[in-house]
Amino acid sequence: MKAKILALAVIVFMAGSILIGCGQASKQDAKSVKEDAKVLGNDLKKGAVDTSKDIKMTVNENWKKFEKTSQSAITATDAQIKTWRTKMESAGKAEKEKLTIALNQLEQKNEALKNKLAERGKEFKDGVISFNETTMANEQKFEREFTHDMDEIGAALKDLFKDNVD
Repeated sequence: MKAKILALAVIVFMAGSILIGCGQASKQDAKSVKEDAKVLGNDLKKGAVDTSKDIKMTVNENWKKFEKTSQSAITATDAQIKTWRTKMESAGKAEKEKLTIALNQLEQKNEALKNKLAERGKEFKDGVISFNETTMANEQKFEREFTHDMDEIGAALKDLFKDNVD
């Protein structure tokens, strides 16, 4: 949308330049082109504000959905870690120590993700995030990285107890 408006502005500017160069008869046309350029400039500003509002609304909606699903995934991972801790009680001493260390590491990673999510949520709540064209891309990148980290923890939990405890 901005590109179309910008292209229109360039065309209007070029047309105005040609009309100005044509002589005395085009002075009146130049005034109308100037007025049109002012109106177009105002429209561009209004369009930029509207686009920013749309981006902000979209990013906020997507964030709320992502935050909700991520919090439930973190809670599920916490519950799974607790379940594995009770199941590992039947393992031998050496195996138990190894599993405890691995579970502690996974628990720390899960806690780090929980903190990362809370920090990002606070940024949204406090209005620290600026909403522009790159905001959506940045949010998608954050969500992709966060989801990847959550998937890694889930896979590590599955692999950890695949052959160790039944």
